[in-house]
Amino acid sequence: MKSLKFKNLTVLQTLLTMSATYSTPKFMTSLAKLAKENRVSNKEVKAKKAAKAQRVKDIQRQHKIATQMDKELTKLENIAANEEAKQAKVQAKEDAKQAKIQAKEDAKQAKIEAKEAKILAKVLAKEEAAQAKIDAKEAKILAKVQAKEDAKLAKIDAKEQAKQAKIEAKEQAKQAKIDAKEQAKLAKEEEKAAAKLVKEAEKAEKKAATKLVKDTEKAEKKAAAKLAKEAKNEERTDIIRTICENLAQSSNISVEVTP
Repeated sequence: MKSLKFKNLTVLQTLLTMSATYSTPKFMTSLAKLAKENRVSNKEVKAKKAAKAQRVKDIQRQHKIATQMDKELTKLENIAANEEAKQAKVQAKEDAKQAKIQAKEDAKQAKIEAKEAKILAKVLAKEEAAQAKIDAKEAKILAKVQAKEDAKLAKIDAKEQAKQAKIEAKEQAKQAKIDAKEQAKLAKEEEKAAAKLVKEAEKAEKKAATKLVKDTEKAEKKAAAKLAKEAKNEERTDIIRTICENLAQSSNISVEVTP
């Protein structure tokens, strides 16, 4: 039930003490009794007003402190964000430098491997040509030996077999020369293919290195910006929440701070 307040209680008392010639209504008697029961003293009213004023002052003070803390925190966050941005730039430069070094090393290694492949192809070509010459000589010698053996064994057809042997020897020598030329040609083609492979490898390595550097720089910048933003929002929220909780526990007053 709400308290009943009467600004002018003297009027009510006067009505209650009127002469007997005027009868006092029952509801006035009830109101007078209820007013006496719920009357609030001036001392209590002043105490409540003072307590309310003190609560208002405390709330204003807490809001002022929270606002000041938020400003200081914003300054610190700006300083931290600048430092993080500087660090991210330094790290990105270092990563790009490392990527360039690695690309150079890879290109250098590719050149060395291509050079080794070219040398190996030349060596193989020389060995195959030398082997072809040896095979041709051995075939020629074998043909002569075979011709002599056939001449000794076949006295009746000595002339015919000798002629046939010479023809076969010439054909084998001719074929051996053709084979030698084919193998030498094949060796040259392999050498050209190896040189072409070296050029293509160098071109691919340069292209890959350039792309790697660009992708690395782009990824580092994007990741640094995202991490800085997330860290800033999370750290700011945690600090303001902690400050408000500490203030609320010390003063038992709920203070709401808008981030």
